[in-house]
Amino acid sequence: MLKWLVRAVVVLVVIVAAGAAALRLTNGGGRPYPGVAAGAPTVAADRITTPISVPYPPGMVASAPDGRIFYTYHMLHKPERFVDATVFEWVNGAGVPFPNLAMQAEFRGAMGITIDRQGRLWVIKPGALEGRQTQLLAIDIATGEKVLDYSFLRGEAGFAQDMRVSPDGQTVYLADTGLFRFTPASLIVFDVQTQRARTLLRGHPSVSAQDWIIRKTSGASYTLALGLITFMAGADGIALTADGQWLYYAAMSHDSLYRIPTAALLNPALSDAEVASQIAFVGHKPMSDGIELLADNTVIITDVENGGLVALSPEGVLTRLTASPAVNWTDSVTVAPDGALWFTDSRLTDLIDQFATPSDQARMLERGPYAIYRVAPEAPPVPAP
Repeated sequence: MLKWLVRAVVVLVVIVAAGAAALRLTNGGGRPYPGVAAGAPTVAADRITTPISVPYPPGMVASAPDGRIFYTYHMLHKPERFVDATVFEWVNGAGVPFPNLAMQAEFRGAMGITIDRQGRLWVIKPGALEGRQTQLLAIDIATGEKVLDYSFLRGEAGFAQDMRVSPDGQTVYLADTGLFRFTPASLIVFDVQTQRARTLLRGHPSVSAQDWIIRKTSGASYTLALGLITFMAGADGIALTADGQWLYYAAMSHDSLYRIPTAALLNPALSDAEVASQIAFVGHKPMSDGIELLADNTVIITDVENGGLVALSPEGVLTRLTASPAVNWTDSVTVAPDGALWFTDSRLTDLIDQFATPSDQARMLERGPYAIYRVAPEAPPVPAP
């Protein structure tokens, strides 16, 4: 009996070891990214303020055409364990549940938000991690009324996190990061009128994670499951040019940023290969999360390893704007009508443990409060008297 028990234990150990080795082979490894944005930050410290302070880590921030600021608590911290509201508008120095407290139950699990020119706040609730369908919502910010509620097909847009809306309000473009290498990343095009979605560039190299190990701002590697799984993500940051003709996108664990004509994404007659043939390389970038575009198509990119922002010019030149060891994970960035940049620090590598478990309430409150930063636009030169 004892002999059989020993053999069973040995077999179990071998199976577990083989499984761990296979897991690390397929979803672990990689090397530290050497970084591409060198030099000291170019934004003066007095231009960076923290006008919004919140008790739980923020996720996304979005500016409306009229300058109103909206933000979320980050879903990976599971804030609904402690609070009833997770989507807010910043009003007179306070976060007010938007559009009201009663609707907040519908926002549980919300990840990305954006605001279109039609004055609608769009909310995406990726469903894969919670075993449900991904849900897309739109709220009229003038009236607070829900104007769209769409559930993607099961298995579709499971890790959709960021999105942008065309100038005419008829198309929503979404980035689906995929789950490490377990599921492929992709771009998704959603037609508002017909309420139909198309998945494009599934698993294409431009939307997929490369073999980089993301580091914390402290310089330590950020891995999961005791190093068996490298924290990596595919297509995440996404932005549209003002005329809506180009979609810019960036995979988080990737050294490059790309763009593609929206005409290619909107043409159902094109094959996957024909769509992919129109992808254009824009430039190299840091390990990133959210991105946004300025009027001249300079790309503002979050730099998650250095706690700041960089700017990628249309000519492909990178400039470090901000960097701070006090910022743990630069998550989302938006450009306000006055030219100010707002960005969040979601504290992901500080508060999510090796097994992707969020911190308890006591630790979150102890580590807080958490900031949403504002970078004031550069003041124009004062004319000589």
